[in-house]
Amino acid sequence: MKKIYRLQGIGGSIYVALPREWLRRYGLDKGSAVEVSIDIDGSLKIIPLEKGVKEEVGGLRRGNEIEVFVEKPEEVYTSLLSAYLRGFDVITLRLSSTSIEREVKNVIDSTKDLLLGLEIVDIGTNYIVLKVLASEDTELDSLTKNLRKMVRSMYIDSLISLEARDIELAKAVILRDRDVNRLYFYITRVIRKKIHTQILEPKTLLKLVDSRMLIKFVEEIGDEAKNAAIASIEIISRKLEPDPNYVEIVKKYVNDIDDIYRNIVMKAHEKSIDIAELRHSMKICLTTRDSLKHMRIRIAEERSASYWFTEFVKSYENIAMNVYDILSLLPFELTSSMIYE
Repeated sequence: MKKIYRLQGIGGSIYVALPREWLRRYGLDKGSAVEVSIDIDGSLKIIPLEKGVKEEVGGLRRGNEIEVFVEKPEEVYTSLLSAYLRGFDVITLRLSSTSIEREVKNVIDSTKDLLLGLEIVDIGTNYIVLKVLASEDTELDSLTKNLRKMVRSMYIDSLISLEARDIELAKAVILRDRDVNRLYFYITRVIRKKIHTQILEPKTLLKLVDSRMLIKFVEEIGDEAKNAAIASIEIISRKLEPDPNYVEIVKKYVNDIDDIYRNIVMKAHEKSIDIAELRHSMKICLTTRDSLKHMRIRIAEERSASYWFTEFVKSYENIAMNVYDILSLLPFELTSSMIYE
């Protein structure tokens, strides 16, 4: 249903009438409570909080709670992840049958490992209630900084594991990826909840959208570092010996990227940066990406190293590009006096 309404002035305020069909459908009248939020595109969203219930895909929503109907256990992971990221605090799973409860519980247990603060608070006949218990008072910049720090430790340790032939260190990097994912999902939830539940100034909204894109690139660096660790494990366990000269070249390029990551990405909220320096750093990222790619192709043609070493190189090739993508967002963060103020 689409209709055009004219804004009306009453006293010193501006009002718009709500469609009667919508009011009747949700049983709303004078004095009823509704939740009003502003979407990224500037549109208003009005959700009934009392008698009315808003229909959602796969369930029902009431205020900051959502009820999801589960017919198959394999649906649970997607439903929980979606509700968590959308900012719901209480998630009730209504089971189609008690026969699937054990399988649903197994999925919940594995999903909880990825979603910070999500815990079961009630279980009854054909239902399971989960609640997000983690506090969201932590400063967003602090959470993002922690994510960046964790990811840096991953790509550094993956390189060290290959140099030192340390298979346990590589395994530790892989385990660290789960912690990165948990923090990434939590930060995403915090950002989306702020966007959907608060009336924000355009400059604040823009910064949140930029932050959402930034943490995605950071999380992707973590994925690539994990891939490098997997390749390192294969190289070590198969007793493969990559050419030391090639390993040194990779190390040199990783150090170049790490200098940029430490001095710009890690300190994005602590110092300003000259645009010329930023552009120079972005150029280094592209040069590094291209150089690693050409080296990887050359190694493959020479057949002088294993498939797993070329995969190791490819991971750092992708990390260089992800750092470039992060830098492309930083002018909005670092020149805050020009953009956000």
